[in-house]
Amino acid sequence: MLIAIFILIALALRALYLQVWLRNSTRIKYEREGWLTCEVRRRVGMERVPQHVSEFPVPREERILVFRLFGLVLWHDEMSVALPNTACECFENVAPQDFDREFPRWLRLNKAV
Repeated sequence: MLIAIFILIALALRALYLQVWLRNSTRIKYEREGWLTCEVRRRVGMERVPQHVSEFPVPREERILVFRLFGLVLWHDEMSVALPNTACECFENVAPQDFDREFPRWLRLNKAV
């Protein structure tokens, strides 16, 4: 019984952590089937890359595929692509459609592209 309580507490803490982690992203696509929802979230900003690649942060767009059950995050998968250096000037002007082709089909807004 005690082990089951620890497992439930660990799952609750993980769900809370993922909820806070996803708060900084914007939902750009949403599909719902019953109690299960699938959404694609987006985050644009400067990201630190490994030291051997660059000393400085680089502009990146990150997309996150999130599956939720009853609103709780079950699973997520993320991928990011590099943006041109000119995107650093104003991240608000980078639309989701601008670099949609850089992502795999399962993270695109328009799957036909």
